[in-house]
Amino acid sequence: MEAIMRPIGAIRLEGQRAYVDVLPQYLPALRGLEEYSHLHLLWWFDGCDTPDSRATLQVNTPHPGSPENLGVFASRTPHRPNPIALDAAAILWVDHRRGRICISRTDARDGTPVMDIKPYARGADCIPEAVGPPWSMQ
Repeated sequence: MEAIMRPIGAIRLEGQRAYVDVLPQYLPALRGLEEYSHLHLLWWFDGCDTPDSRATLQVNTPHPGSPENLGVFASRTPHRPNPIALDAAAILWVDHRRGRICISRTDARDGTPVMDIKPYARGADCIPEAVGPPWSMQ
């Protein structure tokens, strides 16, 4: 089994603002995004894309009261078999001509490859009964 992913754009940080700059061939894919208030941003932890980082299956946890270590699938660590990150952010505006989305926040660095953008859909993405361990940042 093989999966091929190609970036659809990049994160740009300018002062206090965060943007997603979409590659020209993907400009038509922005149509309708401005009707949503928030989005999910999938990006590549390119700073952690090393053989050692990809081989890490357990990490020490920084949270008080948490277990000493956890499996990477139970943590938000960037060290993972596939260094994919997920942010949720407010859409401040969309410039269709430029292919630029101004967003409220991201954990990514300037120049980070963006793999996909999905609208935040309240009916599908909001899980009011979701729970986690008491030590997690819920």
